[in-house]
Amino acid sequence: MKTKNLVISSLFTAIICVLAQISFPTQPIPFTLALFAIFITGALLPPKYALMSVLTYILLGAFGVPVFAGLRGGFDVLIGMTGGYIMAYPIMAFVIAMFLKYLKKGKIFSSAVGMIVALILCYAIGTTWFCYVANVEFYYALTVCVFPFIVFDLLKIFLAVSFAGLLRKTLSKTGLFDF
Repeated sequence: MKTKNLVISSLFTAIICVLAQISFPTQPIPFTLALFAIFITGALLPPKYALMSVLTYILLGAFGVPVFAGLRGGFDVLIGMTGGYIMAYPIMAFVIAMFLKYLKKGKIFSSAVGMIVALILCYAIGTTWFCYVANVEFYYALTVCVFPFIVFDLLKIFLAVSFAGLLRKTLSKTGLFDF
């Protein structure tokens, strides 16, 4: 059972690696599908496995495997302008999974609330780090790092909630996804 759970968690790490490469190079922060992958990971895995899956992704990137947007890897990405957003990913996945585990309002509601809270955390952590690295004011950082992405990130949440619901229903019938 434990081996199966580790394999499934590794699969989610791979999904994050692949979706992070689907990006549109906007400056200074690229538009990627990495957040969508983080949302799905948090919505489908238990908290411990969601956290470990995303931490594995970050460790792969930190050791130089080109898993970050634009086929980039290395510790310099984590201490660069986008590093705060990437470092928020494990927290995001964990928060989403915890909302699903403990909020008894239904899977769709719990997923949506968890993802919105996680997105706010990502914006706060990433933008604060961006301000530090780029040496800019917080409002300026919001105008280039948050405001242009809000609509797209909310769309990612909508799609992730829908997709996770369908996937959860389908995978529960197979017996493979019984954490």
